[in-house]
Amino acid sequence: MCSISFLVLVSISFSMFLLSLNFMLNEYCVFLEWEVVSLNSSGIVMTFLFDWMSLLFMSFVLLISSLV
Repeated sequence: MCSISFLVLVSISFSMFLLSLNFMLNEYCVFLEWEVVSLNSSGIVMTFLFDWMSLLFMSFVLLISSLV
């Protein structure tokens, strides 16, 4: 079980690293808004920002998590 989670986290980390390199070279940024809950006329919106720096950070965090 431990080796499966290690492989999953390392593979996601590696793919995030490659994706961050792609975003850096192409100067690409993704801004994603997701409306989580909508009650009457008000809504709760969750915002995600994916750029090369955030993807690189997530890559290193996942790599460290896989080694623990």
